[in-house]
Amino acid sequence: MKNPFIISFANSKGGVGKTTSCIAVGCCLAQQGYKTLLIDLDHQGNLSDDLGRGDEDYTITDLFENPKFDINKIIYSALDSNDEIKNLSIIPADITLAVEARSAERFRHRLTILDDALKRLNAKFDFILFDLRPAIDLSIENALLITDLIVIPVDMDRRAIKGINDLLQVAKEVKRQENIVYTLVKTKVNKSHSKMQKAINEYVKKLGYHIATTEIRVSELYKQATENHRPSPLYAFNERPHEDYLSLTNELIKRVEEIS
Repeated sequence: MKNPFIISFANSKGGVGKTTSCIAVGCCLAQQGYKTLLIDLDHQGNLSDDLGRGDEDYTITDLFENPKFDINKIIYSALDSNDEIKNLSIIPADITLAVEARSAERFRHRLTILDDALKRLNAKFDFILFDLRPAIDLSIENALLITDLIVIPVDMDRRAIKGINDLLQVAKEVKRQENIVYTLVKTKVNKSHSKMQKAINEYVKKLGYHIATTEIRVSELYKQATENHRPSPLYAFNERPHEDYLSLTNELIKRVEEIS
């Protein structure tokens, strides 16, 4: 397996479970013994907040402000309340990231800011997971350039599917290749809404997208985890989505092995 293997969680529509999925898969990988680094590239910083690192002095923004900034200074242990989560680290974001990402357009090697920085990591990681914000900017292009697999969460809303082609097209342009490795993951699945679910399933199948076998079921406790700024897999350990994310993680590991 390529080491580290880089996965980006992305969708041009918000509210589809992108950050939740990134955290959940990250926690599941860590629980299986994989050294995992989560990188928050959304200036809203929800991933940072949920992993207890929403108020750090140094964040990913410092790297886009100064590409020579020491990336090792912005790596923190992920937290559940005040307890460190074994094998899980995070590079947090802050509200000024979007502004600094625009300002970084002035740098000559602007598209390789993340790539160059990750080569300077002192610690060794098995996986690096990016949480990408819905809008495309320089930070997102940086991540897509070095991404090995794009995971695209989609909820049971047709609007979540509309922007997939645009996202994949951006990835093709940034990476300068036609074959983009990705998988769609259905999130917030409610079995009681069978008609809506059937309609979305037929629509996705008609478009010919690669879809993960695992579906993520809906859970109120997972919503509460976000409200309480805690990682959902640890806050709602016995909920159905945790079982689903374990299954999804194993499915992604098999995909990674096939790709590698």
